[in-house]
Amino acid sequence: MKIKAPAKLNLSLEIMGKRPDGYHDISSIFQTVSLFDSIDVQPADEIYLNTPGFNLPFTENIIYKTALEMRRKYGVANGARIVLEKEIPIAAGLGGGSSDAASTIKILNDLWGLNLTTSELSSFASTIGSDVPFFIEGGTSFVHGRGDLIRELPDLQLGWIVIIVPDIEITNKTATMYSYLSKESYTAGGLSRKLEARIRNGGDCPPQLMFNGFFDTAIANQPGLEEVLAVLNKVGIQEIHLTGSGPSLFTVVTRKEIATALSLLLNHKHHIKAFAVENISRSRFEG
Repeated sequence: MKIKAPAKLNLSLEIMGKRPDGYHDISSIFQTVSLFDSIDVQPADEIYLNTPGFNLPFTENIIYKTALEMRRKYGVANGARIVLEKEIPIAAGLGGGSSDAASTIKILNDLWGLNLTTSELSSFASTIGSDVPFFIEGGTSFVHGRGDLIRELPDLQLGWIVIIVPDIEITNKTATMYSYLSKESYTAGGLSRKLEARIRNGGDCPPQLMFNGFFDTAIANQPGLEEVLAVLNKVGIQEIHLTGSGPSLFTVVTRKEIATALSLLLNHKHHIKAFAVENISRSRFEG
């Protein structure tokens, strides 16, 4: 049994303040895109995870932890032999780990014959991580709370996207980036709600609503990001957006040919990792 785990973009991301539980409240539009990890699962007596080319010890991988917890919670006697093939860059703001966890939940539900409903899968996913419930169905959604409250939106016709992944590593990145935020970084969530209303009413996704509250903090605290932005401007990319807490950036273009040409230019001339992708609708995601 094999499943693809897609990356996501934050078309908007507002941080509204710190919660009593230590998390932050967000207001965001999430969108799945056609950049995938691949997860292959076969029956076994115990839980095994193989991650070729991925150096993280398997016992620390979210897939392994998710499988163990799922087996414990639902009293499963069997195990699974899992192989993860990574394509989504790690700790890049693209949700790869959360997507891997959600895909593991879905495929083990089938392998172990648990017959859990979508609602039950999402409820369990929320115990694994903040963004994991979104990936149970994917598509376009308004996401709020600590990332676990989801309002599905109509499929968005976004066009083609170039994702740019600067070679920047930050230890414990998400927690570190949240620690850099000040009260000046917080907003009331209005831009994301405006974008939600626009999408819900069949509108487009205007750049002026694609705000990310981490943008200035990322530039100040992720060495090399400003230089990458300068390169993107030099090659003619003007509308540049941050996803998650970075360092990944993206721009929306009108045609596949433009996305492909830009990604090739960035990869081969400027040695900046880039991907040409399209957005994935919920209906396609489910298929």
